Amino acid sequence: MDRFPKDEFLRDFKIKTFVQQAQFEQWLKSLFYLNNELTKNWDFIYQEMFYIKLYEVLTEGLVFAVKVLQSLEKGYNENKREWYNSLIDGLNEIKHELSKEEKDYIEYRRHGVCHIFQNGYEHIQENLKIKRIRKDEDLHNINARLKQIITNHGSDKNVDIFLNSKLQPKLINLYIRLTKIYDKKI
Repeated sequence: MDRFPKDEFLRDFKIKTFVQQAQFEQWLKSLFYLNNELTKNWDFIYQEMFYIKLYEVLTEGLVFAVKVLQSLEKGYNENKREWYNSLIDGLNEIKHELSKEEKDYIEYRRHGVCHIFQNGYEHIQENLKIKRIRKDEDLHNINARLKQIITNHGSDKNVDIFLNSKLQPKLINLYIRLTKIYDKKI
């Protein structure tokens, strides 16, 4: 009787693993698609979605990719290991290219798309308590960096255009590398 739940949980875990891998691949496809569309023309809606996809890929997605790569170390699928290695290297390269201000801005814009109100960045909270820290950092410093990057570029759209010009070539190159590796297995 003990055996049945273990088998069921193992089956559920395997299914979850395959589903999450498919979800991750779809997330990457969306990111690359949005990046491609934004190379043609700036678009407010695509830009908002781009920030969501990019932020999540550089945070939760990168952690997931490392976990998958570690699980592949004992396997025989060399192309898949090469693909994940290339993906991780490319994402880390992009992440390291971004300044603290740019990372803050991408996260802020992601929050602006996902949440109606930006209370997490406000000092005075709904309950009238004063918030000083956000993610282990002084909220005043975060807000100063956000203000600075917008001031330096003149508008949110101009920051978008600047970040796109910085990130688009890197994402295109990453896409090309990953596609070449993927095509080898066919």
